[in-house]
Amino acid sequence: MRKRIIAAVALTLLVLAGVSAQATKVNFQLNWKISGDHAPYYVAMEKGWFKEEGLDVNVMIGQGSGFTVQMVDAGKAHIGISDAPVPIEARAKGSNVKIVGIIFDKHPNCMFFWKDSGIKTAQDLKGKTVAVPASDGHKVMWPAFAKLIGLNANDVKFLNIEPTAKPAALGSRQADVVFELFTGKPFMEKAVPADQLGAIIWADYGFNAYAHSYIANADFMKNNPETLRKFLKVSYKAWQYTLNNIPEAIAILSKYHPINTDDFIANLTAVKEFFKTDRYKNFGIGYIDPARMQDTINIVKEKGLSMNPDPTYYYSSEFLPSPPYKFSF
Repeated sequence: MRKRIIAAVALTLLVLAGVSAQATKVNFQLNWKISGDHAPYYVAMEKGWFKEEGLDVNVMIGQGSGFTVQMVDAGKAHIGISDAPVPIEARAKGSNVKIVGIIFDKHPNCMFFWKDSGIKTAQDLKGKTVAVPASDGHKVMWPAFAKLIGLNANDVKFLNIEPTAKPAALGSRQADVVFELFTGKPFMEKAVPADQLGAIIWADYGFNAYAHSYIANADFMKNNPETLRKFLKVSYKAWQYTLNNIPEAIAILSKYHPINTDDFIANLTAVKEFFKTDRYKNFGIGYIDPARMQDTINIVKEKGLSMNPDPTYYYSSEFLPSPPYKFSF
């Protein structure tokens, strides 16, 4: 009998030890199909950095910023990637999401077109057909950008396409213009010859909103603050490493997804340019500048929404790594 009791106690202790050693599950929603800027999360998995922090991260493929916000709001994802104006607008309408860190410090929104289309300036979009997925952040931000350049939001005709169909839509001239991140240029050049591909970056016309950001479910933030801190710590560590080791990072990504490594190296190299700012150099990757965040909130406010006057209703900096990870360039 004594042996049975000892064995039972030993088994119980082993079970309890196993439970305590279990990693915390984190559902992480990407903003899009796999691209070079998703490499850091696979680098972190490959290097064991998430595991070291006790995290079991489930990376889910995205369908656009609007979809990410829906997933995080519903609690199906705990953390996600979205263009900043999208969760701000959603939260103003009652969504349970907040921005907790920045990814791109420069705004990469762009429009691609055939050079023979007659488009020379952003204002030349008037009367054109634009291909973009319904939940894409570009479409959500278009009214604000249209106002900035002196157009009405309905001055263009939108063609709804699948996220993966952007290059084909432009290459086949199904649309005059495709809204896509400038970092997608290597992929667009697969459909349109490089010397015939035109591009206009929104930021060159004064569009100052924040772009790619980490968002989190507000309940998750409240109930799992340390998990969120650990996730951001590892993610920014991985960004720092990835930006300094692009070929290796893409090689790691290729272990998880079938990709053309040359294209993705070019893609991630373009991404790198959007981290080269004095803000990130001085304050670290992920830093949220209150003034620029207010500009982003104001862009959303221009839609006529009733907005909470406290900007921190829409974002929080308290979960960012301290000390921060920096990118020297």
